[in-house]
Amino acid sequence: MALPLIVGFDGSKPSLAAAEWAAGEAMLTGSPVRLVLAHWPHREGTPVPDAYVRLQSEAVDLLGRTVEDLRARHLGLQVDYELLAGEAPTQLLHAAEHGSTLVLGSRGTGGFAGLLLGSTALETAGRAEYPVVLVRDHADPRLPRHDVVLGLELGEGRAPVIEFALAEAERRNSALRVVHAWLPSIWWAIGTLPPGDAERTAIQEDVTEKLQALLQPLAEKYPRVRLHIDVRTGSAAHILVDEANHAGLLVLGRRRQRAVSALGPAAHAAVHYGHSAVAIVPHA
Repeated sequence: MALPLIVGFDGSKPSLAAAEWAAGEAMLTGSPVRLVLAHWPHREGTPVPDAYVRLQSEAVDLLGRTVEDLRARHLGLQVDYELLAGEAPTQLLHAAEHGSTLVLGSRGTGGFAGLLLGSTALETAGRAEYPVVLVRDHADPRLPRHDVVLGLELGEGRAPVIEFALAEAERRNSALRVVHAWLPSIWWAIGTLPPGDAERTAIQEDVTEKLQALLQPLAEKYPRVRLHIDVRTGSAAHILVDEANHAGLLVLGRRRQRAVSALGPAAHAAVHYGHSAVAIVPHA
């Protein structure tokens, strides 16, 4: 049985966008969807305030209405909800700890109890041991969109990121565009003779060959996915923001060894300034 897509939900527009994205993904994969709303628990041994009971009732009502709306607009969708007591990032991580993908609105707007503010989504993505998809609610439908783009660095341990992107491309019956950003050496920048086209071309060809060697063993398991490699010169942050404005889904890696909540500057830029859903996949 497919693992559920866990959606952090608080009734805000970004969390509704996250639920909608998860529903569309579930229709491609056959996975169920679970909306999870975390709230601060009531202290045991003290009277339960009427306001607390009312907030819980409102939360259940909001979750129920959202579930029914998703079922009505996505026929055949398996979707339910869960109300959890505790700190939002911790409860969301527990809800998806068995390997599910966690889907969050990347910018909260003070919805139900204000539980999914942008900092909460980023903290959760930075702590997760499984993929987290951050969804924006203001994508411009007029922008042309590639289906799946993978922002990839060279190095070991990136197989989980590559496989996630390949699987997403296969589900969408689309090509996978692999983007790698590189900056010229500082010696080139301050030297009296800037690098010519021949030097740049040689480096791009060398990087492309290394990317192909990294991708090919995993791509063989996804023969229907067409690969396009794009080696670009410039700041990774700027390039990924540009990609996040045009991708249907942008897939990025995150090193597990980084400090809690640290996604890296390029990933932060893509999440904050881009318009597409961004999948953050942890790797060694």
